[in-house]
Amino acid sequence: MNTSKVRATLAISVVGVFIFLTAFLALFPLLTKQQVQLTEYSDFFTKIASVYSGIVGVIVGYYFARATGKGPTDSTGSGGQP
Repeated sequence: MNTSKVRATLAISVVGVFIFLTAFLALFPLLTKQQVQLTEYSDFFTKIASVYSGIVGVIVGYYFARATGKGPTDSTGSGGQP
């Protein structure tokens, strides 16, 4: 398996998990029999979503930047331009 396929697979996996977690957390109050205070839950959801969306953004940005040659391993110092 070449490197670009591995990067694409990892990026798609990370985004897929992100979408699954977001959908689960958004639908949790509707699918559970527990009494959930929506105002408290929306604060919790906002805090959790901001943390893991930042992590997902860093991971995906790192992989896509490396795929275009503008990532941390680019040693030209000019963004991939010779």
